[in-house]
Amino acid sequence: MLANAQDASKIKKGLEQATTEVTNLFDTVVKLLYAVCAILAVMGAFNVYSKWSNGDPDVTKSAAGWIGGLIFVVIAIIIIKGVFI
Repeated sequence: MLANAQDASKIKKGLEQATTEVTNLFDTVVKLLYAVCAILAVMGAFNVYSKWSNGDPDVTKSAAGWIGGLIFVVIAIIIIKGVFI
């Protein structure tokens, strides 16, 4: 009976350590995803500015697409973070 109790405590300790490590790793991944979103936002801004300065009539559509995509990705990151952490 004593061996089972020690095994259960080892399992519990191992699970707690794994949870801590995954949570720390997930926080790093979330920060990386936010950085990627920031880079994509800058690229999108340059793309929209380029179209605007060239007189392309499709500027509004392009800007709406970039902004909508970034909003979707940020909301998806927030939801995934809320579900898994």
